[in-house]
This record gives sequence, C-alpha cells and structure tokens, in this order.
Amino acid sequence: MQTYKAPLSERLYFIVVHKWKYLWAIFLSNFYTKDNTNIVRKVIYLARVKDKDWIFGAKVRRLSKHSSLEATTHFNDKFKNIPDADGYYHIYQNHFCRAIRRKPNILNKRNVVMFTHPSWSRKYSITHVIFCLNKADYIICLNSFMKDDLISLGVKPEKLVVMHIATSDTFFKTHERRTGGVGFCSNYGPRKNPDLLYDIVMNMPHRKFHLVGRNWDNYEKFSQLLAQENFTYYDNLDYEMYPELYSKMDVFVSPSILEGGPVPILEAMMSNCVPVASKTGFCPDIINHGKNGFLFDINADYKEVIGLIDKAFDFKINTRDTVIDFTWSNCSKRIDDLLTGKE
Repeated sequence: MQTYKAPLSERLYFIVVHKWKYLWAIFLSNFYTKDNTNIVRKVIYLARVKDKDWIFGAKVRRLSKHSSLEATTHFNDKFKNIPDADGYYHIYQNHFCRAIRRKPNILNKRNVVMFTHPSWSRKYSITHVIFCLNKADYIICLNSFMKDDLISLGVKPEKLVVMHIATSDTFFKTHERRTGGVGFCSNYGPRKNPDLLYDIVMNMPHRKFHLVGRNWDNYEKFSQLLAQENFTYYDNLDYEMYPELYSKMDVFVSPSILEGGPVPILEAMMSNCVPVASKTGFCPDIINHGKNGFLFDINADYKEVIGLIDKAFDFKINTRDTVIDFTWSNCSKRIDDLLTGKE
C-alpha cells in the first residue's frame, strides 16, 4: 500500500496557517488536570447546531440515548465552551479539528471520531485532517475501503475501527411494498451524482419518484425535474417524517459517486425498500447483489440502473431482515466500548 506524500504547498500552508494553533493547544493541554484513572462515565456526543434537525443531529441523539454511560448531546457551531466530560464522540472529522483548538483539554480525554467521507479542501487538507485524527483515540470508518485509504494517508492503523453505523429498528418500520414508488434521499452536491438521478426520473415516466433532501434548488436542471408530474421533492423536512416517506417507496436508489455510508440505505432497507446502489461506501458490504438488492458501478449508464430498478420491483424478500443487526443499541454499545477502552 502506497503512503500519501503531500505536496509541499499543502504542507507549508498547514504549518503556516494551522499547525501552530494545534501546537499551542497541545501546550495548553498540559496545564489542565489530567485524570489518570482513565475511568469514563460522562460522555458528550457533539454536533453543530445547524445539523440539529438533520441526519447528524439524529445520529448523536440516538447514539447517546442508547449509551450505557452518562451520555448527553451538545450542539455547538463554533465548538466554543464545550462542557467538560470524560469522553467525547465527534460526528464529523472536521468538527474534531475545531474542538482541539477551542477546548485544548479535550486532548486529555477520550475521543472517538467518525470519519464520514473524504471532504478535502484547502482549509481542511489531507495533511491537516490526518494530523488531527492521529490525536484521537479511535476513528470510526463507515466501510473497509475507507479504512485502507486512511492508512495510506497516514492514520495509525490501531486507531481505525470499521463500523457501518446504524439506524432504528423501531423508528423505521417495515411496510408492504405495493405503492410502486422509487426514492432518493440526500443533500444536493456533485458527489451525489445528480445527473444520473435526473436521467432516471426523465426516462421512467411510469414510476413515481420521491426525493428527500436539501439544497436541490441549486441543481441547474432541478426546474425540469419539478415540472415532471411523477416527481415530488420533500425539501428540508424534519427527520421525524422520514419513516412516512420511506413507506411511499418500494425501491430506494443511491446513485452517489462517493459515500461513507450512505445511512439512508440502512433506513430504507430497515423500512423494507429494495436498494439499488452504486458501489461506494458500505453499500458493497451490506448489499448482496441479486439477493437483497442490486449494485452498479459509479460510472454506470442510466439505462443499466433503470434495468436494475425494474428487477427490484420483482423482489419478494423482506430487506429489513438482512440489516436488522445494524441498530442504534448495537452501535452505541460498540462506541461505549471504544470510549471506555474495552474494545
């Protein structure tokens, strides 16, 4: 496996603009009282305020609810004035970077970070994020491919744990497939492969399509999608409404080019929707092609995907049965073990 060699410009930018802030935080952390007992009782699950009513917010609430520790959630956009605790769960890797700078003594605590998907930028470059991840106790990877990638980028292997995260087996209930609906669920962005979604909808006028998400009005062809009588867009809905929306879908399509999960696949399958998904994230891990769903390459033509959607409507299997182990309680128990050092 080749190890990533960052360009000189990337390394220099990190050193000049960011690294000194972390070195200062590390220095300050030495002046805080350290708990040498390593006993973890009180845990905080962190996310941004702006994510409170979105998937990240739902994740931290459900994981903390099922924790056996004294777990609470805290929503903070700037990650200032984070409450004291014995351990912290960070829902997104860049948030952990901010938390180190804003609360240096967090480095004296237990930190578990979820790496959702690569999202490199000039500010949060590979060099920058990998430096921070190596300060965590554990990093959760949503799939095995991501673990290998992070090792090649310089994350210490012993810190990496593959966990397909979770969904609720009580919040999402099975439904009888008979509506004929096809669903999508995602925030708009290039990696969500919007052109493939567009081509599928435009070329299947006999199917009803439901898109759940945010910011799709930024898509240049979105007005054409909205003009279709067989297409409905659910914009920025409260997460509590998701089970009702999945009950309108018999087939769930995930066309993304790049994913860590995607978690909506688990939600849809727990609701007994048949998945038709691109080979990214944990989809190849939980979908057995032709058995409990269908997989296609990320560069697949829309005609191929349409053919798989048609096949999915012939499925009789209850897909819920194949993902029933991926529950919040099971996932939360594993995170508890990571925070307490039992795993």
